[in-house]
Amino acid sequence: MQTRRATPSDAPALVANLEDGFASYIAWAPVGWTPSVAIPDAPAARARIAERLAQPDVWCLIALEGENVAGHVGIGPSTREDPEPAPPGTTNLWQLFVRRPWRGSGLARELMAAAVAEAAARGFHAMRLWTPRGAARARRFYEREGWTPTGEVHEASPSGLVTVQYVRRL
Repeated sequence: MQTRRATPSDAPALVANLEDGFASYIAWAPVGWTPSVAIPDAPAARARIAERLAQPDVWCLIALEGENVAGHVGIGPSTREDPEPAPPGTTNLWQLFVRRPWRGSGLARELMAAAVAEAAARGFHAMRLWTPRGAARARRFYEREGWTPTGEVHEASPSGLVTVQYVRRL
């Protein structure tokens, strides 16, 4: 497994990884929810992510096994869930997705550790994230990795799912 910093040209691979991640939500999402709610327009999503990756205050690491994207993680000042910049000293865990063949392999923990290290190196003292309330596996992972739920809830998030906020002190 190799990792490298993602560039704007990686946007299509990141969107494919997001689509794979959102497709796994069907197992627990409310009846009638589809991944197309989360990513309604893949070309527009690729353009948004490419634009974001070009910003100096955004960092994203992509994990590759050969030519295959295994996962990615990113941090930045805002997210679709929280379009306003994070409070001073805080950054957002923008995305963390691992493709199905690598789930349970330890890759998510490695990507999380890299994001935490990058946030600390950039001088942040805290991180926050939003994750779907129904994503029990992801929530257990975040809690094992030192994240704490804040009690903040978005009932109508851009993904079409109820999301909850977590924070981690660095």
